[in-house]
Amino acid sequence: MTIARPFVRIIFAGALVAACAAGPRPRPESAQRVPDSAPDKIAAQRAATGLHLEEDDARWGIVAARQRKERTEPKTDRSPIAPAAPGPADVQLSPGAGPR
Repeated sequence: MTIARPFVRIIFAGALVAACAAGPRPRPESAQRVPDSAPDKIAAQRAATGLHLEEDDARWGIVAARQRKERTEPKTDRSPIAPAAPGPADVQLSPGAGPR
């Protein structure tokens, strides 16, 4: 029994070293995937809920109302406009308003 115990330890250590030395297994290359756009992500999330939201939108005309609103609202330029530079200040002090 004294010989068996060191022999088992040597075998176990050798197996451990062999397993660690093997390195990671190569993963098969997957095809490049084009990332989804924001509208595609939103549509996929709405469809995944299982609540049939597309049918409700069509029933209540939500998309049609949004399109009508976009057509009727005037297009506004939302670019920031620099404020006008302040002109010279016109300060007139009355004779009695000064410090004493």
